[in-house]
Amino acid sequence: MSLYAKNTSVPVERSETEIKRTLQKYGADKIGIMTEPTKATIYFRVKERDVQLVIPLIRKGDPMRNRKGSVWTDSGAQGETRRRWRVMVLTLKAMLEAVDSEITTFDQVFLAHVVIPGTGRTIGESLVPKLTALYQGTSLAALLSENPQ
Repeated sequence: MSLYAKNTSVPVERSETEIKRTLQKYGADKIGIMTEPTKATIYFRVKERDVQLVIPLIRKGDPMRNRKGSVWTDSGAQGETRRRWRVMVLTLKAMLEAVDSEITTFDQVFLAHVVIPGTGRTIGESLVPKLTALYQGTSLAALLSENPQ
């Protein structure tokens, strides 16, 4: 299976601009992108929901997934970073178009990425680590509390 945008030469800055324009097109009224050495975080607000999406970034010397002992070269890391930005462009467009086309709702598509007011954490960050416990018999009420028993 080939990776989407595997050989892209599209600069990260162009992908960032495309993401911002796409979000504006679909009604986002607050948009920000913050980059750190290991991740880029896209923040936006739509339908009174604060949303946060993260793109894990690759750096020279990071271990390559699926290749024992291999590490990313500088050019390889840059290429993979460009590719991941293109994947995020595609992902956001697909998610927002599905909502706009009434295939699904905004809350259904973005639920895991919605920021819980007053916490700075997303619903996904809060609940995904607890899913295994739910399948092992822990009650949903316990999982929804901040300190499950």
